[in-house]
Amino acid sequence: MTHPAGAPGRRGPEPGAGSADATGGAASRGASGDPAIMAARYGRTRTGRRGIVVAAVVAVLLVGGGIGVQASNLGRPSVMTDSLGFTVQDATRTTVRFSVRTDPGTTVRCSVVALNETFTQVGFREVEIGPVAQQRTAHEVDVTTTELATTGGVEECTIIDAG
Repeated sequence: MTHPAGAPGRRGPEPGAGSADATGGAASRGASGDPAIMAARYGRTRTGRRGIVVAAVVAVLLVGGGIGVQASNLGRPSVMTDSLGFTVQDATRTTVRFSVRTDPGTTVRCSVVALNETFTQVGFREVEIGPVAQQRTAHEVDVTTTELATTGGVEECTIIDAG
């Protein structure tokens, strides 16, 4: 039996379902499909809000931790050295001149070295300086060497008593 188009019992495409044409119907959407149908089938997609919140919390914690570290270092005394020169006295001794900058009342321990022409350490001496009366103090240290040195300097200074 034949039914006219639009009559009950008709087996054609549903009205508004569209067809595979260039007008943008359902068939032309391809694999992506209708967002409402996809949400009903697979569940809603997340908008990424949780990720943004987690990233913001992590950033705040990192910044807060960095500020805390900096604040804790503000109260600590520091020590800095400046090279003022050196004099090679002979094959057994080099004199090293340097200045130390630190808070008054602080005692520091400095490692002073003498090096040869290949930058091999040929002399070493540790000296304790302080407690210093001024923020910047100048020092001269003789370093005993095993052979002729070509340079001398301070390797490091560390605070041993903050006074």
